[in-house]
Amino acid sequence: MLRPSQEEQLSRLSRSPVATAPSVSPSRASLVDLAHEELLRLIADRELTEGERIIIDQFARSFGISLIPVREALARLHAEGLVTFERNKGYRVAPRPTIAELERLFEARWVIELGAAELAIDSCTSAALDDLKAINRLIAKGSYGTTFRGFRDFVTLNERFHVELVALADNPPLAEAYRRLGYHQKITRPTSGRGPGDVKRFVREHDLIIRALERRDRAALREAVTKHIASGLERFEDDASVTGADEESGHGSVSRVRASQRRPVLNVAPRVRKQGP
Repeated sequence: MLRPSQEEQLSRLSRSPVATAPSVSPSRASLVDLAHEELLRLIADRELTEGERIIIDQFARSFGISLIPVREALARLHAEGLVTFERNKGYRVAPRPTIAELERLFEARWVIELGAAELAIDSCTSAALDDLKAINRLIAKGSYGTTFRGFRDFVTLNERFHVELVALADNPPLAEAYRRLGYHQKITRPTSGRGPGDVKRFVREHDLIIRALERRDRAALREAVTKHIASGLERFEDDASVTGADEESGHGSVSRVRASQRRPVLNVAPRVRKQGP
């Protein structure tokens, strides 16, 4: 007999796009991608809640696939910090990131992206910058709305822009560090249901980064990258203020975080410089 939580999971899954998709014979890799995307949607939309156990065999049956792609999708989500795993207990939905955790994530992103851009400033080619411009045009043309899938469309394009920006440095360890950071996966949960926000602002800020690279202007590049990342953090802080998550869970709004405890990215550059030789 199914427990109530199991019945709820089956009910949610029966409405999922994966469960209602036409019968095809996709590759194992594509099945993993489908399972990963649908699990991510359920987590981002809070249909799977913090601490809820993810019952693999029920997901596999509802998706109409074997256990293996679901396990691989969960392993990917675990690496991205979106689910937890305990031996003999299985997977559960991880707690949503706190404001302090998001601030540190944005700081790490700032260090990697600015470092990569500064390494690339003297060697990046016109063709590489044209690629960044093309991606930015695609971002500008998109129509995203507030649904999970619309937001994921934005995240995918935005991730392409920033991955290409880091790739300009031609430094595989740096690119791998950025990939492992998992920034674009981690931001999906806090903003799902609200859409990407001011897309025109993101596009303008990307343009400023590209122009600074074209002019080989290090000061302008540093300012453009720092302000872009700071504006992204401000967006999360605004979201937290609006959603006002449960105070007991540690996910309270920014208004409940004392200024002395916060580490805004706009203050990162001065702090790092002071610590230098």
